[in-house]
Amino acid sequence: MAAGLRVTRGTLAAGALSGLAYVAQMVIGMHMPFWAFVLVTCAGALATLVAIFLAQRGIQTAEEAALAATKNQRKAMQDVLVPLVHHLGEIVSKSTKAERAPLQQQMKQAIVTLAAQLIGSDDTRACLLEPVPGSSAPKRELKCLNGLWGGRSEAPMTVYREDEPLGKELFAMMDARKDTFVPDVHRLPTAFRPVGEGYRTYIAVTVTAAGNDASGVLYVDAMCPGDLSPEDVPLVAVLARLLGAALAVRR
Repeated sequence: MAAGLRVTRGTLAAGALSGLAYVAQMVIGMHMPFWAFVLVTCAGALATLVAIFLAQRGIQTAEEAALAATKNQRKAMQDVLVPLVHHLGEIVSKSTKAERAPLQQQMKQAIVTLAAQLIGSDDTRACLLEPVPGSSAPKRELKCLNGLWGGRSEAPMTVYREDEPLGKELFAMMDARKDTFVPDVHRLPTAFRPVGEGYRTYIAVTVTAAGNDASGVLYVDAMCPGDLSPEDVPLVAVLARLLGAALAVRR
């Protein structure tokens, strides 16, 4: 049964990522708003998911299913980077902050949307936590600014304060440019548990680029232990590093 669950999650990720790759090949040279690009991409991913599920019926054993899902994930993981790197190139090409700012905001929203859709189970939620301008140690704040969260309908915990245990731990992780995976929130001391609906397992990854300060934390959570796994951390990290590179562009 566990193997079957793993195959389903792998199939979902492979289907969504393959859909992104397919759509990227069609629109990579077109001039369209990035939010429209994300919508078109999601539609392509949904269509591919249907094809993947139909094809899955022809796989006879769990071993064959696992191999197929792994192969699709590896190929799709490479292809999904195409549209994001393309948008990163657009940001780098701009010579002023005023030109880059809206593109960087679009990149933030796209990364949060993809994290919510591609990681873990159907009820995954993702948010971007950014340092609040003007806050300073030892009372810094990380906040989900401009409603940058997605996934299930319940809003996430949106403010983390450095003078509180959970916030202090999150800032220490971010300052050290590390990542965290918590398989079951209920195993943590009460003071270190997120406040809000449905937090049972989460991944927190520092948003940064090599040689630059951290820009925040990409936070992904789900409602049941097992909905997220250590294998999900690298994908969250790739998305966070790409966002970090986009936000680090300054001229």
